Amino acid sequence: MSDGRFAVLGGHTNQGGDGSVLPSCEALKVGEDEHWTLLPAMHHERMDFACAAVARCIIVAGGYGTPKSEVYDEVRGQWLQLPYNCPDDVRLYDMGSALM
Repeated sequence: MSDGRFAVLGGHTNQGGDGSVLPSCEALKVGEDEHWTLLPAMHHERMDFACAAVARCIIVAGGYGTPKSEVYDEVRGQWLQLPYNCPDDVRLYDMGSALM
């Protein structure tokens, strides 16, 4: 994230044997005052998705669980849905990510 925190987004849990895909988001502040902070949850559950950090935003796209795309605006502190989905005719998951 632009302030040096490390974001952890989405994922999967086997807790209780239900195999839930998660929309959760957290940020880790590293250093003397190391701690986790909850961020607002994404609009859609997702795992194995593409993710990029650009211009104080985190963009997520596709993944196992959804073809939807959204962006976390660090200034607003909220997720905004993007107007376009990943193509429906292909299964887009297990994608790579980039930090810019």
